[in-house]
Amino acid sequence: MMTTRARWRFRLPHWEVHDRPHFITIRCAGSLPAEAVSRLLEIRQTLEAIPSHSPQFATLQRQYFREAERYGDAGFGECPFRNGLVCRFATASLERFPEQNGWRATDYTFMPNHVHLLIAPGSGSSDLKTAIRGWKWYVAREANRSLGRTGAFWQSDWFDRWSRNDAETTRMRDYIRNNPVKAGLVRRWQEHPWTHSETQAQGSRS
Repeated sequence: MMTTRARWRFRLPHWEVHDRPHFITIRCAGSLPAEAVSRLLEIRQTLEAIPSHSPQFATLQRQYFREAERYGDAGFGECPFRNGLVCRFATASLERFPEQNGWRATDYTFMPNHVHLLIAPGSGSSDLKTAIRGWKWYVAREANRSLGRTGAFWQSDWFDRWSRNDAETTRMRDYIRNNPVKAGLVRRWQEHPWTHSETQAQGSRS
């Protein structure tokens, strides 16, 4: 039975559900052009005005994600995850995720200007907001230090969606794996050095 652990709104609505995997997308600052920002603002304002349980809400949420992803896959703006050093310490920090906050990153991919995560809660896991904010803060600090830059590294908010069932979890995992392929970075997801999947040994579904 689904049990809501927390709901909150910042720029986007967020919904954390107890004991369910969550798909997370976090974009780097400046990764969207002005026209995309304007269009996403329109969608976001509509989302704020309708109940989160409504079918229209789910449709608009998917529309928001697709619109943002179209520009993300094109590699718009600064692309700090083209830097191997940044990717290495960011992925290493995900390996420490369970001991730090109780969440486990089962699948992830680092694209040039954004990251997709599939994370699962464990026993005694912290709330999702605390876990993601803490990870964003750490990566931003270390990345800026490594790149010799200052200022915002990430966009202030992120997109999240909890998985309703095992079939949806599989679709989320497939999306993460195949994102580098869809963006033209590699021909097979296993070739992308910054993609990880706990089920990798079982082979690709692509």
